[in-house]
Amino acid sequence: MWAATETLREAVLRLLQAGDIHPNVVVLAVARVAGETGSAAALASGENVEQLLVELVEVVRRAGLEQHAAFQGEGLLVGDNA
Repeated sequence: MWAATETLREAVLRLLQAGDIHPNVVVLAVARVAGETGSAAALASGENVEQLLVELVEVVRRAGLEQHAAFQGEGLLVGDNA
């Protein structure tokens, strides 16, 4: 999972660094792809798609909160984003 995460992270960072697409659009696109991929994985494995997507939402929520806390700890958040 680590290799896949790093590969995806690098691709997203390249998109953000290029500056051609607004960051919020990149985030929404990544979320859409995650949902589509989760749905396909559930179908392929015979799992309940609703349960898998609930778990996906929780993973995204936790990752976001952990990253936010890390940014706060490093003093990277300013103004209304803190």
